[in-house]
Amino acid sequence: MDTPSASYPPSWVDRLIDRIDALPGPAWVPYAVAFIAAAVVTNAVAWAEGFVPLGSLDPYLNSLAIYLVGGYAAIRYLDAAAGRAWATFRPAVQIADDEADRIAYALTTMPARPTLGWTIVGIAVAVAYTAGQYGAPLDLAGEPLTFGVGSAIGLVSFAGYAAIIYHTLHQLRLIGRLHGYVERIDLLNQDPLHAFSGVTAMTGGILLAFTYLSLLTDPATLTNPALVVPFAFVIPLAVACFVVPLYGINRRLVGEKSRRMMAANRRLEEALADLDRRADSRDLTDADALNKHLSSLLAEREVIARTATWPWAPETVRGFATALILPVVLWLIFRFLDLQLS
Repeated sequence: MDTPSASYPPSWVDRLIDRIDALPGPAWVPYAVAFIAAAVVTNAVAWAEGFVPLGSLDPYLNSLAIYLVGGYAAIRYLDAAAGRAWATFRPAVQIADDEADRIAYALTTMPARPTLGWTIVGIAVAVAYTAGQYGAPLDLAGEPLTFGVGSAIGLVSFAGYAAIIYHTLHQLRLIGRLHGYVERIDLLNQDPLHAFSGVTAMTGGILLAFTYLSLLTDPATLTNPALVVPFAFVIPLAVACFVVPLYGINRRLVGEKSRRMMAANRRLEEALADLDRRADSRDLTDADALNKHLSSLLAEREVIARTATWPWAPETVRGFATALILPVVLWLIFRFLDLQLS
């Protein structure tokens, strides 16, 4: 299998995150500061220009602060999670340390050129979104500062969102290839094989969170073509994020389980044939030992049959299903109550 190359330069997003990480203090502080600053500025200019009443908080304007830092913070978090997952997965593969380092680099670093291309796409979507909202020529309705601040934050936010889409495709494609490095599948020690399920589930959960946030705060999500078209693919992509990268490991586990079950059934069949021969010849010697042997074979087959073949823990599945379904259920409940009370 071709090993990912570590020779490509890191993307501008990776360089930015590295600079943020180099700042003194906890890593989350710069993101929190940027979020608070964006929220203060957007609300201040909106109040000053009368876009919203003084003291009121517009959901869309405040969501801009989340979008500003959300994409970059998510990439930083997923890279750290992927690094930890690779350290857990590493004992399951027999490769040289320099090859392992190249894989770790590829898992946590995006190539510069594709990232730049996706950034340009994100900026283009931001421009299309703005044109769809304000029309052409732009109708600022006496709110140039609100428009300017919102558009600037939107450009950075859309660039970050495009980057996380590419990050998802890049990182999960690599995760999907890792099963090829596993030489031996151990059904009874699957912890290393479960290592990346948290990364894939969190990736899908983050994409869902962005989608639900947009639906809750921006009515244009379902009307502006610049958002409708991308978001139409986000939920299927989020589900695919959780399942597709782990499909290769699943096939390896299914194959190993089938092999072990065939071997257990063969031994059980041989033991039962021996039992039949003894019964036909009225040979009761070692009957107790044979009974214990049969019990052991049956227990072995039961253990193998109960072995899971998808490389994730039940709580990981429940968490992802909750992130996928619960917001929809709550929205339907609130919508029903609103219709009943209106």
